[in-house]
Amino acid sequence: MDKEINIPYEASHPSENKKVPLVLNSSEGERSSIKARQIKVSEALQKLGINAREDKEPPIIAVLGSGGGLRAMVGFLGTLAELAEEDLLDIITYVCGVSGSTWCMSSLYNNDKWSSCMKEMENQISDRLTNSTWDISKAWEKLKEAFSKEIYSLTSFWAYVVVHQMTKQIDEKPLSNHQASCESGENPYPIYSAVEKRLIKKNEPGAWFEFTPHLAGFPAYKSYVNTELIGSQFKGGDLLKNHPENDLCYLQGLWGSAPSTDDLIQEVIKAMFRKIFPGSPIKGTRSNQSGFESSALRKENPVTFHAAECLHPDLEYCSCSGCQKLMTLLSRDLTEMTDEEIEKFYHEIAADLEGTMETDPLAPTFGAAPRMFNITAVCEKVKVMYHILKSFNHWKWGTTNNFLYEWKTNVPDDLYSQECICLVDAGLEINSAYPLMLPPNRKVDLILSFDFSEGDPFLTLKTTAEYCKKNGIPFPKINIDDKEMEIPSKSVYVFEGDDKGAPDVMHFPLFNNQNCEGKVDEMRKKFTTLKLSYGESELKELLRVSKLNVELSKKQILEKLQQRN
Repeated sequence: MDKEINIPYEASHPSENKKVPLVLNSSEGERSSIKARQIKVSEALQKLGINAREDKEPPIIAVLGSGGGLRAMVGFLGTLAELAEEDLLDIITYVCGVSGSTWCMSSLYNNDKWSSCMKEMENQISDRLTNSTWDISKAWEKLKEAFSKEIYSLTSFWAYVVVHQMTKQIDEKPLSNHQASCESGENPYPIYSAVEKRLIKKNEPGAWFEFTPHLAGFPAYKSYVNTELIGSQFKGGDLLKNHPENDLCYLQGLWGSAPSTDDLIQEVIKAMFRKIFPGSPIKGTRSNQSGFESSALRKENPVTFHAAECLHPDLEYCSCSGCQKLMTLLSRDLTEMTDEEIEKFYHEIAADLEGTMETDPLAPTFGAAPRMFNITAVCEKVKVMYHILKSFNHWKWGTTNNFLYEWKTNVPDDLYSQECICLVDAGLEINSAYPLMLPPNRKVDLILSFDFSEGDPFLTLKTTAEYCKKNGIPFPKINIDDKEMEIPSKSVYVFEGDDKGAPDVMHFPLFNNQNCEGKVDEMRKKFTTLKLSYGESELKELLRVSKLNVELSKKQILEKLQQRN
């Protein structure tokens, strides 16, 4: 008997000012991809000696890759390479990632037949990570382009500077280009994850947002739009303005915006900021995720800005009014300024950008003599600096047009009434995208969860169990001995599903006493989330331990497949 796959529907690509059917209940693109993939899965199971019953479709198996920065990217690369080596990759229906795992996924799917040439892909990506350099000129061009748009945020800086430096690539292709690599059934179907920041803060279970090559949207509200339309402007279901689809480099920044701690993001941004703007003034720390909400908060968590040494060297002798204002502002410590003073500065620079005539606004603030002057064009680097500083000061991440604006009344007010949504790393909620694989419409039988998190190796499981209990979602009982919590002794932990809809879950902690031979703490210290690059020997070592997790667990995976088939 065929297993019905009920998946959100994609609308046909609309022209501007036409109604877009956002809320339908099946995706022809994903559905056809899954049907094609199931043929491949059946053939792979037979090769493994597991014969499918004639009255039953083969099991739907999902591989999850957690977040964890570059460690997760390399770990997931090793995992998928070894699944291919053990003839297990072709039994996988879905691949779903968070944060760093999505960097690996999106790189692979640029090749329409990546799963059949996994060794070649592993070598290609490994060579790029260890032997390529990041292109600062290209990064600057992308920053200029990103911060010239109507809507921008720190995600662009993070993507084109930080993620670019880690992955050694600016991938300018869009996600919708990966449709062909899925529809043939040659590869598992990819799902990338994010969460809406405001909804997460309000503890809304519908905060999860998914990206596929065909659709993107909120599964909990059955609200989707064609992937190539994410970022376009909508109101009441009307497409008001069609914007170009974001490239994969930007999406990699959105999917992987280092959720582990706010301080971590701060430190990485500061380091990268100094590379784009040598002598960057950003110093100090700040721990509040929502940004500088008040001058009191800024004084408690200071970010100190010194002189104009943050500006690119080319600006040192520039006399445009924008440069002068920026240099004057940056000679002060922003923690000493009130919210009103900072907002006034942003207003003044905005006036410069528009080329208007005003009384010198620096006079009352900085003691300059009142005078009239012509505010004309400012340096392009100042324009970019202005937008970056403003985004940084307001801690503005993942801002994009909301396709649900004034469209559906049965969604939270933040989705109905706000023109923009804020999409950020799903690791802020759960560092593995179980919520996108557990809904009954995808009918997943077995989840292979590869965890590359820093810290508690079972936190994703425990957090998911709590999430599922709260939202009435079937999930296996999670029983883990206390002695296993700190340092796992095994490469895989198996949690049994049931006949009420809970899938079987096999959980693979990246570092354990089996694949690390008792050196778990040493490996954790060596491969931290803050580590932004690996040497060749380090990369090979990380690939080796991630592959061992699969190799050591193959027998148990096959046993579970036999039970499920």
